[in-house]
Amino acid sequence: MTAIEIGLHGAVVLAAFLQTITGIGFAMIAGPVILLALNDGSAVQITTLLSLLIAVVLAPGLRSRIDPPMLKQLSIGALAGLPFGIALFALVGVDLLKLIAGVTVGVLTALTLMIRRHEGAALRPASWGDWASGGVSGLFGGCLAMPGPTAAVRMNARNFDKMVTRATILAMFVLVYPLIFSAHALTVGVTRETLITSAILIPSTLAGVVIGHFAAPHVSERLFRNMVLVLLAATSVTLLVAGTGGLKGE
Repeated sequence: MTAIEIGLHGAVVLAAFLQTITGIGFAMIAGPVILLALNDGSAVQITTLLSLLIAVVLAPGLRSRIDPPMLKQLSIGALAGLPFGIALFALVGVDLLKLIAGVTVGVLTALTLMIRRHEGAALRPASWGDWASGGVSGLFGGCLAMPGPTAAVRMNARNFDKMVTRATILAMFVLVYPLIFSAHALTVGVTRETLITSAILIPSTLAGVVIGHFAAPHVSERLFRNMVLVLLAATSVTLLVAGTGGLKGE
């Protein structure tokens, strides 16, 4: 196994671990690493399949914590934004995709920091904001396999309980990720190599889920959030540098 392959499996384990605890994180951590490792748009499809696997495993145990109105608004908004994300994925090259991912992760990291600084000052529960968040989630889901972060930022800003946020977002994944993958299959196609790579990464994904399940009660929320922010910032910088370098080399 090469160093790149070891790093890829390690990133998948870590990302699955983070998503098991918070409900988000897999696409933000593993997605960019897979994109950098493969240097190909198929990374989005692989991230979609593995994220769906995690959601299917975790969501049934959290059904009682789902917020139905929020789930409805986020999911329908995501369906509206999905075609635009698929179109963006089909039109841009992998290096521009890296830049988009880098900017996206960076902006979401900054928003998360802002929300933490004003914790307790919840946004008004305006439904248009929930619909809009869902739309952006669908856009990023289609082009980057990242529908979760925007929804999480919105729910955190409205001071939803952590478990409700986690359950609602995972339920949204179960509804949205199959549509994302189907849209990719119908528009740009899915290769045999993509499916093989996804299958190879399944054990690492499940390992991260198992570790996260047993570690969750022992992880300080404050320490965990700080660790996530550091990882997201590092991921954003890495993608921006790689994307910029690739575009300059063309």
